[in-house]
Amino acid sequence: MKREVRVEEILERSGKKATIRVSGRVFRPSGGGQPGDSGWLEGEGFRADVRDCAAAGNDLILRIVVKEGEIPLGLEVTATVDEERGRRLSRMHTGEHILSRALENQLPGLYVEKVSVGEKESTVFMTFDGEIGWDDLFRAEETANGVIRADLPVRVERVSRGSEERFKDVKIKWDRITDRDVSVVSIEGYDSIACSGSHVGSTAEVGGLIVTGFKGSAPEWEVRYTLDRQEMLEKHSRVVRVLSREIGCEEEKLPSVMARLQEERREASRKLDKARRYIEIPWEHLSEEPGRVLFFGIENFPLELASSGAKRKIEEDPGCIVGFVSQEEGGGADFILAAGDQVKVDLRGLLKERKELQAKGGGAPGWVQGRAGNGSLPLWKRALLSLVDK
Repeated sequence: MKREVRVEEILERSGKKATIRVSGRVFRPSGGGQPGDSGWLEGEGFRADVRDCAAAGNDLILRIVVKEGEIPLGLEVTATVDEERGRRLSRMHTGEHILSRALENQLPGLYVEKVSVGEKESTVFMTFDGEIGWDDLFRAEETANGVIRADLPVRVERVSRGSEERFKDVKIKWDRITDRDVSVVSIEGYDSIACSGSHVGSTAEVGGLIVTGFKGSAPEWEVRYTLDRQEMLEKHSRVVRVLSREIGCEEEKLPSVMARLQEERREASRKLDKARRYIEIPWEHLSEEPGRVLFFGIENFPLELASSGAKRKIEEDPGCIVGFVSQEEGGGADFILAAGDQVKVDLRGLLKERKELQAKGGGAPGWVQGRAGNGSLPLWKRALLSLVDK
């Protein structure tokens, strides 16, 4: 779609990026959780990409990136809509209506608060006082794809606020609507809602959808989905087939096997928590006054067990520095460096200075831990001693 528009005002400019106001309605503005149209502007010696647009009375506010020339203020330019992207958003938005209605029908009390429609993935934000799990989402997904396959007509009509009878059975948020005329999107026999976004003419045009993930807890939930159903199913199928072979169980048993492994991990973690208090590290004293440096190196020892011993030591002796290194096959190592409150050192700075350690870690000046490419114990000892030799 192409149309002439006039550049009325440059609202903001930063390098190649700009926000402008144009007269003419070739682009559909953002609304209903859907971003505005994108496309191109072209004029004599001028070309720009349109990234988004919003309504401003009878005009449009465009976010653009200038590719060539200067913005022709006060002149007409040719505006072209990216129709492929627009259709993708229309399919995605219609898919949202279908999935949202499936969830609302399936879980009484669930209410869709808002949506964020994207090109690759979209999100539905909901409130629900109960729990939501994958079984709920699989059922809603199945229902939604059944509605898509049914090829139901999708109608969009403008309804005047004065026509109360016309709004019967229409889901509508009156507090968000200021216009006298309201755009109502209806899927025959399935859903009717006030919405300012764009939509396709029938449910079959959506193609198919698949839930990609969800998060939250009662009462606030988020569900993500995409229209790339076949691509996603093939991708997940590859992963499932690999896991099924590695674990040695049938695909449908993978969730229960993973649940059991997670419970075993939690139980092991609880046992480790109890064991930590009894672990005493046999620290080697590398130096005494004026700075006490303690060190211990071992092979394949978990940091989560060593951390309690290191913490206990610097609390007992706030004037010491401790270094713990757990070597692994291949020459690398996990490490913990810690200093008591009476020692003013920057252990993060030590890692940056001693490039030969090839260490990367996070923490505070008095406590860092992480991974190192070099697990040489003599090298780590010399690095720690350099702190008190300064």
